[in-house]
Amino acid sequence: MEPKFRDDWEDDVGHKVSRLKLSDKHVGGCDDAKGKTDECRVAEAKLDLEVEREWKQLQNDVCGGRILVSEDPRARRICNGLIINHMNMRCADTGKILWQSDEWSEDVFRCEQEALCTPANIPAAILKCSAVSREINFSSAEEITQFRLEQRVFLDGSCIEEWLFTFGFVIPGSTNTWQQTIESAGPENMLDPELISGKLTIETGFYDGDLPIAKTVYRIHYV
Repeated sequence: MEPKFRDDWEDDVGHKVSRLKLSDKHVGGCDDAKGKTDECRVAEAKLDLEVEREWKQLQNDVCGGRILVSEDPRARRICNGLIINHMNMRCADTGKILWQSDEWSEDVFRCEQEALCTPANIPAAILKCSAVSREINFSSAEEITQFRLEQRVFLDGSCIEEWLFTFGFVIPGSTNTWQQTIESAGPENMLDPELISGKLTIETGFYDGDLPIAKTVYRIHYV
């Protein structure tokens, strides 16, 4: 079953809110979306092969991630103008910030297959939250018709979760805030952070509709 979006709305210009319930997440596999054009399928398949190769390298690599950029000219233009300004994760119930990062360089999408040597260190307390609110602030020089993310969670190389998020239209030259609320499946379904720390990776695919833009892979360490 694909992830179910409980809500998705825009409460003002440049501020998007998405809600996702993890108990309805896709588990045990990562199937491609239906109805894609042949050109997009080829581009995404090539990008997936590159991610698979990078994953194999990551298994014996102490660095935390890889940047992959599509070879499509339009996707590269979007990458060149897309900047993540900051990101944070909060307990949705209390509003307390549990993790934040302002260290996103302007070339985060431009360094193809360049290692980011600082892993994503996430506090283990985040797994106890009934829901987590993630806020991404980003700027885009280019128009993006249907901006969306596909996130896949891998444990020891096997895909265990898939999350889908849709922002929608991005105005060229704009700065936007995107909030995504992810509900927990319950403490009884959570894995022990000590057992999965360092073995968990999150692959994030950035898309304009069906057009792959870029993918990142980060290894997660719980602290």
